[in-house]
Amino acid sequence: MRLYLLLHQLRVPFGYVGKFFIVAFVAIHLPLTAALLLLLRDRPADWTLLSVLLTATLVGTALSLLALRALLAPVRLSAGALRAYEVDEALPDLPVGLPDLAGRLMTTTQETLASLDTALTAARGARHEALEAVRRRERALAEVTHELRTPLNAVLGFAELLQMQPHGPLGHKLYADFVNDIADGGQHMLTLIEDVQRFAALREGRTALDTQPVDLAALGQRAARLLRAEAAGRDMDLQVQIPPGLRAMADPRSLLQILLNLLGNAVKYAGPGSRITLSAERTGRTVTVRVADTGPGLSPEELAIALEPFGRVQGTGERGTGLGLPLVRTLVELQEGEFALDSAPGRGTTARFTLPAA
Repeated sequence: MRLYLLLHQLRVPFGYVGKFFIVAFVAIHLPLTAALLLLLRDRPADWTLLSVLLTATLVGTALSLLALRALLAPVRLSAGALRAYEVDEALPDLPVGLPDLAGRLMTTTQETLASLDTALTAARGARHEALEAVRRRERALAEVTHELRTPLNAVLGFAELLQMQPHGPLGHKLYADFVNDIADGGQHMLTLIEDVQRFAALREGRTALDTQPVDLAALGQRAARLLRAEAAGRDMDLQVQIPPGLRAMADPRSLLQILLNLLGNAVKYAGPGSRITLSAERTGRTVTVRVADTGPGLSPEELAIALEPFGRVQGTGERGTGLGLPLVRTLVELQEGEFALDSAPGRGTTARFTLPAA
């Protein structure tokens, strides 16, 4: 191996055959040259003899190289089979069962690629079945939530009617508190149902997006206004740092939902006294939007849970479906963007996504 690496460092031409040429040439001509020097030490040079010997050695070297190149065919075939499988997953038909080292190389290559192809086929089948199972579960969940909307609307309607008390007071003050709890719980359930239905519709491709140039500064300020009161109630500082005139190609409604979800998550989980910043910048043909907070941050395990559909980090005390971040990622990817979430304990959390620049 050391000789091979040395010849590689010397940049020997003609690839692997060139290395054989150097070795064969030196191996033949060094002893030949020594023998000629001894032969001609005490007599005049016979140039005819020298020419014949030199020609014979060169022809012998060339013939040996051709033979070596032919014997290296198993190595070339094995390397070509690996490249062909890498490009288009074409299984080779190499000679197998030959007992020498080259034969074992071809047999090993053939068996390895066959095993790899079988494993890849099985893995793709399992992945397809898993995706179909997930789609079936999501479809069933969407159908169930759709059926829940009708009775839930009735619950909300009667709760609102009781809150208005059009037919007289309810009596005891606790009844009014109970009605408020019913209305609050029903509204929360309605939000969950809408999130599930929206997520299922996006995953099944039933939602059409109207992509157009969007003023990010104006939309960011709008999203911040909707959440600034809640942030102030939790003693948080919500800032928008988007340069005027920065525009991206996006669906305005979906982009507003993305910003509301990300800012809403920061308001919910960053904790009192935290600072939340919505910023954006253009880099080449893309616009990068960031929502950063100075909260407690997430561990790698919690980060993985937060990005999974219906995944909820324990110990936060906040209610939700666990669909906020998966919904954001799906909406971003549908608009030809990329979404990432960076966080570490004690270092806050930054949600980042890209969109095509307008």
